[in-house]
Amino acid sequence: MTISKKFDFFDHKGISLFLKEHGYCVIKPQDHSLEAFRETAGKFGLIQFHTKSDEHGVVGGGEPINKDWQSFKDDYHGELSSDFFPHTDGSFLNGMAYVDGTAKKITPPKFVILQCVSKPEFGGDNFLVDGQKIYNDLLLNHADTLKILMTSGSVTYCRDDLLSIDCAVFEKINDDTLRIRYRYDSTAFIPEWAGAAFNYIQNHYSSNENYITPISLEPGDILVMDNLRVLHARHKFIDGNQKRKVRRLWVADDSSATFKNILDQSPVRRAMLPFQKYNIAQHENAEHSFIEYTCGIHYQSNKRLSKAHDELDRLVEQY
Repeated sequence: MTISKKFDFFDHKGISLFLKEHGYCVIKPQDHSLEAFRETAGKFGLIQFHTKSDEHGVVGGGEPINKDWQSFKDDYHGELSSDFFPHTDGSFLNGMAYVDGTAKKITPPKFVILQCVSKPEFGGDNFLVDGQKIYNDLLLNHADTLKILMTSGSVTYCRDDLLSIDCAVFEKINDDTLRIRYRYDSTAFIPEWAGAAFNYIQNHYSSNENYITPISLEPGDILVMDNLRVLHARHKFIDGNQKRKVRRLWVADDSSATFKNILDQSPVRRAMLPFQKYNIAQHENAEHSFIEYTCGIHYQSNKRLSKAHDELDRLVEQY
C-alpha cells in the first residue's frame, strides 16, 4: 500500500518520478474550475472522446454530445452507485475510425484523469491495483497463468454497441511494453481454457492489500492514472444530503496503428460509427505532454514463460 502524495501542478519532475514508480499521481489544481481541469488533463497528451463526453471530451462537464447511451445505462457502471470492481477504462475498444482523414486504430486511453467535484455523504472512495506488480508476481510465481493471460482470445469484451473480440489481458504494445486490458464485470466473455486465469486476478490481487492503494480525493483533487498499467475501482456510495460528482477525461494512446485503404479509398463503414464516438482530438487543439513518462507495463520474459507457452498450446488443442 502506498501513501498518496499530492503534487503541485507545476512540479513536473515530482509528477514524472511518482508516475514511474506507482503508475498514478494526485495533482492539486490551480483552481476548481472546469477550465483548469481541462488545461491540466490536456498537458498529458491528445484528448480522446467518450460516448458520454461533452464537446471538449469531458464526462461530467457540459452537455453530452451523444444521447443514445442513456437507453442502456445499466451497461455503464459509472452511472451506478454500487461497488465498481478494479478495471481499466475502454477495455471494449479495439476498432477503427477516421481521425483527421486517416484510418486509425481506436484503443483504450493511455491516461484516465478524474477530478473530484463533490463527495457523497457515505463511501465512494477509489482504490487502485498496480498491474505491474500483478505481472511481476505472475511472471515469477505463476508463469502458466500469465501465459494464458497473454494469449489472444483469452478474453472478449462487449459493452452496448462495442465489441472487442479475441483480446489478451496482457497485450504486447512493443518489445518492451505491455498493456493490461481487464474488467471483471458483465462485459467480459471468457473461453473455458482461460476462465481460471482470468478469475485469478480478481481473486488474488483485486482484494489483496499488498496490491491495493486506497485513494481518497477531496474536492478539486485530480487523479491521473496510467490506464495501460493500473486498474482503478470505486467503493459503493450513498449520496444522502450530498451528491457525488466527478469529472473524467481520457488521454489517447499515441502508439496506436494507422491504416491505409488498399484501393486508396476512404469509405466510412457503419461498423466504424460506434468507435467514432471515441475519436481523438485534432492535434492543433491538444497540448504536448509536459512530463517524461511512458505508459504501460515493463515487459520481461523468462524460461518459465516459454515452457508455459508450450503447455498452453497443448491445453488449447484439448478444447
